[in-house]
Amino acid sequence: TWLTSFRQDSGNRRNIFIIKKANIMNARNFFTWALLVLLPSTPSFGHEKVITAKELPAAAQTFINTHFKGKKITEAKKDVEMRKTCYDVTLDNGAKLEFDGKGAWKEIKCKSSAVPPATVPAAISKYVKANYPKGRIVKIERDQSGHEVELSDGTEIKFNKQWKVIRVGK
Repeated sequence: TWLTSFRQDSGNRRNIFIIKKANIMNARNFFTWALLVLLPSTPSFGHEKVITAKELPAAAQTFINTHFKGKKITEAKKDVEMRKTCYDVTLDNGAKLEFDGKGAWKEIKCKSSAVPPATVPAAISKYVKANYPKGRIVKIERDQSGHEVELSDGTEIKFNKQWKVIRVGK
C-alpha cells in the first residue's frame, strides 16, 4: 500500500507531494498479533479445566476414598502446564489435595485438622512427635528432593530423601 501526503514548502511556496510506502504490519504489530492469536492455543502455557470426580485418575480417587472417607469433593480441576498434568481437589472440609498426572499425591493441605496420619511417612511422624509434641501436621508436600511439612504453629520442616532435616523455619 502506498500513502501520499501533501506538504507545503514554506520557503519556495511550492506544494510538495511525498509518497512513501506504508508498512501496515510492522514488527511490533506482528508480535502483538502473534501473542493474542497463538498463545491461548499453546498447550505449554497452562490450561486449567474444571472436571468431575470421576475424571480424576483412579489412584487419586482411591486415595481420597481411603484417607478422606465420607468427605465430598467440592471442586476438582485438571491443570496442564508445560506438558505436565496435575489435579487440584478441594474437599467439603476445606482440605486441598494435589495429584500428579498418574494420581499420586503431591500435596495435602488441611485447614481445620491434621493431615491423615497414614499419609505421613513414619520417619517424619517420629521426628515431629519427638521435637514438636504439641504440633500437628497440617500440610505435607513431596517432590523429587524430599518432603516438606507445615505444623499447626506455622513451623515448616524440610526433609531430604534420606529423612534428614535440611531446613526448619516459620
